[in-house]
This record gives sequence, C-alpha cells and structure tokens, in this order.
Amino acid sequence: MTVPDKSAPASETLVIALGGNAMLRRGDDGSIETQMKRSDEAMGSIARLVGAGHRVAVTHGNGPVVGNIVIRNEAARDIVTPMPLYIAGADSEGGLGFMLQLSLANALWMQGVPNPVATIITETVVDPADPAFQRPTKPIGPYYTDEQAARHRETDPEWALVEVPGCGWRRVVPSPRPLRIVQAPVVARLLADGMVAIAAGGGGVPVTEAPDGQLHGVDAVIDKDWASAMLAYQIAADALVILMESDRVYLDWNDAEKRRPADRLSVEEARALLASGQLDEGSIGPKVAASAWFSEKTGRHAVICRTEDIDEALAGRAGTRIG
Repeated sequence: MTVPDKSAPASETLVIALGGNAMLRRGDDGSIETQMKRSDEAMGSIARLVGAGHRVAVTHGNGPVVGNIVIRNEAARDIVTPMPLYIAGADSEGGLGFMLQLSLANALWMQGVPNPVATIITETVVDPADPAFQRPTKPIGPYYTDEQAARHRETDPEWALVEVPGCGWRRVVPSPRPLRIVQAPVVARLLADGMVAIAAGGGGVPVTEAPDGQLHGVDAVIDKDWASAMLAYQIAADALVILMESDRVYLDWNDAEKRRPADRLSVEEARALLASGQLDEGSIGPKVAASAWFSEKTGRHAVICRTEDIDEALAGRAGTRIG
C-alpha cells in the first residue's frame, strides 16, 4: 500500500484532459497493441496523482480513432447499415474509455492504490441553433477522390464536403459549444466515493434537448477541451489540466526569432492572445480559450502542459498556468 506523503499539498479535485494523440500518434500502426502501449504511458502519471490523494476525472480526445470507425462504416456500408456519427462517437468513447480504464486500473494496482476506475458514456447537450450547425468545420474520416465525393453527394446529401488542396475532399461536421454535461452529477458522485472517472470522451456524445426534456443524438463533434472545461465547471473542480505534446503555450510560435514561453497568463492576457491570431484555431487555440473560460467562471486555475510534466505543472514549476 502506498504511504501518503505528509509534505504533499492537500488533495484536489482535478479534471485532466488527454489529447487524442495520447492513444494514437502520427506514424503509429494503429494496432490495439500500440494503442494499449500509448494508454499505459499516459496513465502512469495519472496514477501517481490518484495515489497522492487527488480526486481525478479523466477526459480524452477520440481522433483519429473515431475517423477509423467512420472508415469501417464506409467500407462495410453494402454489408452492414452505416451508423450515424453520434453512434461512432459513442463507440469510440466506450472503446477508448475501456483501454484507459484498463491501463489506469493496472497502474493503480501496481502502486498499491485501491481506487476503482469507471468509464461513463457521456452525453453533452448542445444548442440546435448553434451557428456551428450552419458552418461545419471539423474534419472527420478519410480523404475522398472527386469521384468518391460525387458519389457521397448523391448517397449522403446531408454531408458537407470541402476540398483540401493536394489531398482531395473531406467530410466536415459541426463543432458546437457544449452547454451541459448530462452525466456530470454521476462523475461528481464517483469522485466523492473515492473512484476515478473517465468521462466526456471525444467531447461526449452530442445531444440536443427537446422542449419535453428528451435528449436526441445529433451528428457533430464537440471539442474535448471545451467539454472538459464544462465538466470541470459543473463538478466544481479545483483545477483543469489539459495535456498536449508541447511543454507549454508559446507566444509568437510561428516566428522562431520572437518565440518565447508563456509560463503564466491571466484570463485577460489569454483572451488578448487569442484575439491576436497567434494561436492555431485547430489545436492550441481551443485549449487556451477553454482554460480562460474555466478560470473566469470559477476563479480557479487551468494548466496546459505535457503528460510527463503534470506533477511539476500542478506545483507551478512547468507548463502554462491560466488564471
């Protein structure tokens, strides 16, 4: 049994967001063995935090796994009826959640930490009037030739396809802002009972809420950083931690001579940085925006860092702290 460190800071409630590359990176062969290896690597640091007494909810991206599920849908569409995108999202949430759950449970077992781990298939409420539904921007699935794109326009008229120069055509879907994580109270209860929760995978399964209160799945992909910030807000987390490949946020990233690290940003500084156009809207931008939103809403801080730096970042000695 792990002996608690008497000098360690008081335990906190943490929402820790893993990027999709925590499970499958560019150049990986995509095998389950490789994905499990990545999962084991990511969960070692999380297990240490749980062993130190922190209450932890883990969230994660689902790219490119959900894209692979869409490809399987396409390849077998003449044999098995293709499922809608929100079902593919739920499938990825369950499969990736299982792998992370297995890795984390094993890591905790090896450290002598008894906390159980549970994966929750999470629904995320979005507004059907969100402008994102009129302007889909999130790429999903494979690239298509001109001929394949034309065929999809006939068989799937609801699809939006955009041409990527030099690559072909690709399906894009809406990425609306999350309004509420339906299972947030379940996550809070699990953490209060000493369990570790894995939730909001891939941003959660997007649903809309009808006037009578019923929920209905909708084809969209929710940004996992925004979903993580919403979950952290709803469960009153002490900190939001967003993990990525880079060690911290950098100012003037695209100018090698001016590039410099941002160790700490106020909410106002983060918003100014976002407004300056320095941050990539498809990667680091949402991380900074979601972190600033969480800090502004709660008065607590968010941390953006590498997985291996998480302990130092929580102590204020690594990564970028916002708020």
